[in-house]
Amino acid sequence: MNAEQIVVEASKLAPEDQASVASRILRGLDSPAHHVSDEEVENRIREAKEDPSVLISFDDFVSGIQKRES
Repeated sequence: MNAEQIVVEASKLAPEDQASVASRILRGLDSPAHHVSDEEVENRIREAKEDPSVLISFDDFVSGIQKRES
């Protein structure tokens, strides 16, 4: 069964069962390598709106994360 078929079948479940399935799937995922608070996200958005030159590419972001982990 592929992901689309699973979604179709899950959509036939009662809402509370859909939530249970979604929760179980999410709990099975690995934790993110980093944590960013909602407040930090808001600050970064505000900073980027004020000065777009502070933005970095996704590749630069990943590179920075990899450097921290090594």
